Amino acid sequence: MPRKAAKRKARRKSEFYKRIEDFSEEMESFGKKMEKEGNEWGSWFHRTFGIIGPLISSMFGLLVLALILVAMKFINFNLGSSLLSSISVFFTVNMGLFFLIFLFLSYTSYFSRFYSRLYTPFYPIFSAIGITITLWVFARVISIVSIYIGVDILYRTVFFIDRYLSEIFWLILFIGYIILIIKLSCCCKGKEVKTVMRRTVKSSGSNVKRLYRSGKDKILGGVCGGIAEYLGVDPVIIRLLWVIAVFGWGAGILAYIIAWIIIPRNPRHKWN
Repeated sequence: MPRKAAKRKARRKSEFYKRIEDFSEEMESFGKKMEKEGNEWGSWFHRTFGIIGPLISSMFGLLVLALILVAMKFINFNLGSSLLSSISVFFTVNMGLFFLIFLFLSYTSYFSRFYSRLYTPFYPIFSAIGITITLWVFARVISIVSIYIGVDILYRTVFFIDRYLSEIFWLILFIGYIILIIKLSCCCKGKEVKTVMRRTVKSSGSNVKRLYRSGKDKILGGVCGGIAEYLGVDPVIIRLLWVIAVFGWGAGILAYIIAWIIIPRNPRHKWN
């Protein structure tokens, strides 16, 4: 009896993992489909409206933000939450700033699609600016939340970001150009590698090479191994760059944690 029960338990466990695997594959397929449709829609939008397309999409983004703020105020009318009110005031006061952020992101996407060769040398700069802006907005929201929650780690996080924001920008810029140089050097070795370079330089199209965390070559979360697989370089080089970033006022640790959260696991690798 115990042996039969153990077999039934093992069978149910195997079926459960098979369902999880099927679900993962279906979600990956759905994500690829949505990404393809999004790229097609984005290409159509930019071709149709041209240089004013990013301006239109930025105004639409500002409209969506305004509708969200109206909904927040309506919900908070009955709740009376000081936290929601403070967050709403922050976004309302900085509507002009967020419009400029939307404009920056939209035009960055536009130039990366239609002027990819001209855009590529400046890609690390735009990426560093985008990440720095995101961190600043994140710090502002966290600072508002920390006032009402009073958690010490939130204060420390806001202090760290505010204190070292400029250093984080230069560090990300440095790492970005190092990765760009490695990518360009790897793409000069043969026709096969040059084909990869053309794919990575082009931002449009459905055959976009995806970045995953590695399950085969990982020490912590597989971030460095995944980046190395994406670039086709030795993982030791990426880990050395990460160690250098760690000594840049600890920003490498923060960057690794963010990458660990954002970059998905490679569905073709085994994860224990």
